[in-house]
Amino acid sequence: MAADTPARVRSWASDIPKWVEVCAADPILRDDPRWRALDLGERAALALASARQPSILLIDERAGSEITRAQGFLVTGTLGVLDEAARRQLISLPEAIERLKGTSFRYPKAVVDRLLAEDARRRSG
Repeated sequence: MAADTPARVRSWASDIPKWVEVCAADPILRDDPRWRALDLGERAALALASARQPSILLIDERAGSEITRAQGFLVTGTLGVLDEAARRQLISLPEAIERLKGTSFRYPKAVVDRLLAEDARRRSG
């Protein structure tokens, strides 16, 4: 876990829910030369995706997203997951964004503003 991981995330990770399946990435796949520009976490995610063929992969970094799409995977980021959860009325998007702002997560303000505006239109319409 990264040194700047928020305490709340550290706490959650120390007692992972039963629905979470922890898997190790195949080191041979993880070290694929096509992915050397990516950090270890992104390479591990791609290695797992290559082995398990998920319907979608969660990657926030732009370079990782581009390489993942080039490998034929559908990609979304944290904001995409939150937006979809709000569309399904599972969460309040404004509340989730406020909580996200209290973390080390970096995001484009324009994207967040657009998602919040779309969410407000959906809720009022």
